[in-house]
Amino acid sequence: MRALVLGSVLALVACGRAERERAAAVEAAQAATLGEIERVLAGAIGRADRLADGADRILSPRPVMTPGEEDALRRYQNGVHVARARALGVRVTSEPMVDSLVAAGRLVALEDSTEHWIVRRGSSPAYVLPDVRELLTILGERFHERLGALDLPAYRLEITSSLRTSERQQELREDNANAAAGVSSHEFGATVDVSYAAFAPPAARPEEVFGGVPPELRPHMERLVDLAFESVSARKSRELGQIFGRLLDEAQEEGIALVLFERQQTVYHLTVARRLPAS
Repeated sequence: MRALVLGSVLALVACGRAERERAAAVEAAQAATLGEIERVLAGAIGRADRLADGADRILSPRPVMTPGEEDALRRYQNGVHVARARALGVRVTSEPMVDSLVAAGRLVALEDSTEHWIVRRGSSPAYVLPDVRELLTILGERFHERLGALDLPAYRLEITSSLRTSERQQELREDNANAAAGVSSHEFGATVDVSYAAFAPPAARPEEVFGGVPPELRPHMERLVDLAFESVSARKSRELGQIFGRLLDEAQEEGIALVLFERQQTVYHLTVARRLPAS
């Protein structure tokens, strides 16, 4: 009997030791896995930061807009924008009218995110004339060509405002002293506001950054990459704005756009100037 009891005790001790050893082995494996993940992520973050720093260095000696260049983007004041908007669209007074014009194809919704622009959160859905979407595509392509020639990332435009119904415009006048008095070209879907204080990160992230990153962690890493590029565009918004501003002035000379470089808000008030064939 004593031998049987002793055997049982030894078996339990051995079982407990095995469980402890197993737990210790699992903990060691988890620590090693976490350490490897940290190493991979640190390497990816370092590669993203180096790419962003390269853009920063390229932009550092770039000029910013001169007072004359800014004035060139203020030659067409609100009345000219409204007159052009009236010629191209109809004044949208209410939300039911928006629905009707969308159904008829006379207004379209801008995609929230494309290779050329994003619609800033809180500004979606962004309804515009089809010609405005075409203008944004043209300007986005030209902006990317200019950036590519300088070995800069393909930064995107940030759309902060689009169509406002007459009802909404009146509400803005009551709440915001900077809202335009009288009729606004925004009421026709002919105008968008594009930020000159911020540019969105590229739609296509550099794949070399993500080497070794586990698939389940990629969405988090993508956000870190975006933040690295956003940080540069925030610091160098005036330099990027000079590149885009010159392009806007050329578009005015070409007769496809009207621009108002606003002072009260950090946006280009951008109106399509004529019908544009779909590309």
